Amino acid sequence: MVALGIGIATIAAFIVSSVYYGVMPAAGGPAGAAPGSGRPEPWQIAAELVRSAITAGLVAGLLVALDRGGVGAGALLGLVLWVLPFVLLSGSVVWERVPVARAALHTGDWLVKLVVIGAVVGATV
Repeated sequence: MVALGIGIATIAAFIVSSVYYGVMPAAGGPAGAAPGSGRPEPWQIAAELVRSAITAGLVAGLLVALDRGGVGAGALLGLVLWVLPFVLLSGSVVWERVPVARAALHTGDWLVKLVVIGAVVGATV
């Protein structure tokens, strides 16, 4: 059942992230245009699916290790884990001069993605 949840969460994260970037204004650009806009290459889609599957697997592993399950517990874990990309992306603003708007755009994507992954995987743990 957990493997099914990981698969569903992987696809859900991909869809949610695609919609997110489709509706959010790009950093420094018009609404709907993401940095490096245009159709993604097939290898980019595959890479994103692998990244989402790894993330979903890690969230599932943490839920099992913590002996927690359910949509709420999973979503809460996703919210707590969001601190990691937040810290990493804020570091890119401070040290690499990444524009704040771009980092905020990606931070928001990670927030939504992690909560969705957590909720979906949590429902199957």
